[in-house]
Amino acid sequence: MGSDKPGFAFDAAGIRAWMDRQRAEREAELREAARQRRQEQRALHRAFRERQVPPDALERLQTLVRRTAQRGEREVLVLRFPSDWMHDSGRSITSGQPDWHDKLDGFAARAYEFYRRELQPRGFDLRPVIMDYPDGKPGDVGIYLSWKTATD
Repeated sequence: MGSDKPGFAFDAAGIRAWMDRQRAEREAELREAARQRRQEQRALHRAFRERQVPPDALERLQTLVRRTAQRGEREVLVLRFPSDWMHDSGRSITSGQPDWHDKLDGFAARAYEFYRRELQPRGFDLRPVIMDYPDGKPGDVGIYLSWKTATD
């Protein structure tokens, strides 16, 4: 077992100084973790802005829709990203504006154009939602691809 020595002078001033050092170390660790999270978010956002719709997107969607339809469902989540990656931070979605897609950026805008070109003519619809509200603010945007069945 380790030493019974506490690592500080055993008096009130020593305890206070030790506690202050411990608090400062925890705060420094939290600041560093927050800095790393911001750096990672910036890298993810940059990759999202640069990402292209893959050439096999239609085949992938066919497989996804088929599996979803086999479960009896009529929609599937096809894209999720932070709302602050939209030009209006998702406000057009929360307020139900019909031009919400004009606020998309990067990959989301390219994915929407893919939808308009390839999927909308096939009778599919898109439904944007705010998935969560951390601290009362819009969190992630979810974009669902949906379709109607003969009984709808």
